Amino acid sequence: MPKILYLIAGLCILLAEPGGVLAQKYVVAGDFDYAPFSFIDKTGKPSGLDVDVLDAIAASSGIQLSYQLSPWENALSSIQSGKADIIVGIIFSEDREAFLDFSIPIHAEHYSIFIRKDLSLEELSILYDYKPVILAKDVSIEKYLMPMGLLGNHVVVPSLPEALSVIELGLADYVLAPNLLGLREIERNRYQNIEIKGPAIIPSIYCFAVAKGNTELLKILNEGIAELRKNGQLTAIQQRWKVYETEDSKYKRAVALTGVVLSITAVSLLLVLAWAWLLRLQVKRKTESIEVKNLELQKSEEKFRIITENSSDVIWHLDANFCVTYVSQADRRIRGFDREEVIGKSLFSILKPEGIELLKEANKKRMLDLKKGIRSAPVVYELEELCKDGSWVWVEATATAFYNREGNVSGYHGVTRDISERKEAELLLKQREMELRELNSTKDKLFSIIAHDLRSPFNAILNLSDLLIENNKDIEPADARSYLEMIHSSAENTLVLLDNLLAWAKSQTGAGIYQPEIVSLPTIIREVMDASTSIAKAKGISLNYTPAGNIEVYADVNMLKTVLRNLVSNAIKYTHSDGNVVVSSLRNKDRIEVSVSDNGVGMNDEVRNHLFRIDVNLTTAGTAHEKGSGLGLILCREFIERHGGEIRVESELGKGSDFVISLPAKGS
Repeated sequence: MPKILYLIAGLCILLAEPGGVLAQKYVVAGDFDYAPFSFIDKTGKPSGLDVDVLDAIAASSGIQLSYQLSPWENALSSIQSGKADIIVGIIFSEDREAFLDFSIPIHAEHYSIFIRKDLSLEELSILYDYKPVILAKDVSIEKYLMPMGLLGNHVVVPSLPEALSVIELGLADYVLAPNLLGLREIERNRYQNIEIKGPAIIPSIYCFAVAKGNTELLKILNEGIAELRKNGQLTAIQQRWKVYETEDSKYKRAVALTGVVLSITAVSLLLVLAWAWLLRLQVKRKTESIEVKNLELQKSEEKFRIITENSSDVIWHLDANFCVTYVSQADRRIRGFDREEVIGKSLFSILKPEGIELLKEANKKRMLDLKKGIRSAPVVYELEELCKDGSWVWVEATATAFYNREGNVSGYHGVTRDISERKEAELLLKQREMELRELNSTKDKLFSIIAHDLRSPFNAILNLSDLLIENNKDIEPADARSYLEMIHSSAENTLVLLDNLLAWAKSQTGAGIYQPEIVSLPTIIREVMDASTSIAKAKGISLNYTPAGNIEVYADVNMLKTVLRNLVSNAIKYTHSDGNVVVSSLRNKDRIEVSVSDNGVGMNDEVRNHLFRIDVNLTTAGTAHEKGSGLGLILCREFIERHGGEIRVESELGKGSDFVISLPAKGS
């Protein structure tokens, strides 16, 4: 009996301990040759920074892990097919987020350009002349190589060691790879012909990832990483693998700045949401108003029908040749003709060509039916008839054929009533319907911008700021500055979009007040140029203004600034680094012309013809992958037309664009 009790007690202890027989088991996938993150060591065991971090999490959470390290393509396939639960050493990207859920960051660094020493790299455009090595399914393909158009003549290899070996042997020229991993491979293999050139690119965040929707496992990983970071184990593991060089915290100011940026963007978002709610309310009110008007129109039409049915309609009779043999006196009230002026005349003499064709086709059908022994039922036509004063009136004619003893058509008789008011009502209904569709299109366009174009910069700001906050002690100063520049750029772009949204909303709802005055054009242009200098400088673009004297223009200052700001911003967006953007102005008789020219990507005729249309969702990424809503140019057109001016564009694909606005001069 005591032995049984001891056995039961031991089993209970085993079940209660972390890692006991009932502990949850998970399969871990990763690269088998991706030191220092994950690799198979000389003894055949899984090793690396990510393995140590996972083992530490497993020890504290009670889960069990089974490592299946393999070539990177196989690792990705196993997590996608459900054969693995966790994948390690993976870089976060928006494309991968479609099928994976990522943990909080473990390590962050950037990619470098590893290139043969005998090749120059004074500027990145030279890369188009070189042959790259591409790592299969690497994040650099989607984030850099494809957008930059560098996937021409290239070599594909499954791993970084093979890529560097290909370059060392002179079979290719360069590869984009994580900075730390590339340096380790060069040192390990003692390569003499490879070095890093050019700027750091693609800031990269290393994480763990699980299959989409596996929130329970993701929670275990996130809580484990947070605990390791809190108790210092994560830093110790990173130092053991020489991933980080320890530094004192230098980023309190950066974090504070990030907090300010987040506060500003949060307030901006609240303002946009509040404004969107007001616009939705206004759309609802306008919709209800249109519905009421439509109902009133329908009631008016019904009232009109009752009146006409009880009034003296035109009663007429035609012979078999469509000549009038009788018409009632009411025809004079509708068309102005006396009875004597109508009797004996052909019906076709008072109809438009389309009306004549309609009656001829109906008569052909009637004759065919008659041959089959079918007598046609009364037919209702809507036609335009000629009035005595030369105008045309819409009438509804109900016609019935009558037959002689032989069964042939001997004539027609019927009733005609004036339906001009009904036709006008139908036209008004169509106009109201068109207005409602335009209003809904405006609403849909706005909500689409809010849902997509505002969300992306906020996500970028939040992700980068989270990274700065959580890793402020470990991030290199250059990386921190890069993240802050991206945060600042996202905030600036969001503010420009927000200004456009607010200005466009005012123009659509009639809230915008047009207050023209005589102003100095060079002063306004310089203010816009000064505000755009930082964005141009960040892309390495020259921004110049060539004034033609102190020209005065009759315009609304705020609207003119909005137009110029959008045109200059677009020119910078679609111009490559080291490009030029030039603003010029001149007086042409009683008009003032301002042109914004660039030597950027340009556009074809199809794109140019759809630039200013609200019903076409036309947005193109900038040369640095900047996103846009397609709203700026629509706003420019509306504001310039409000001034009685015009805007035009001349462009050629690959050779840049010229946007020219024409405004009334002083005193015109």
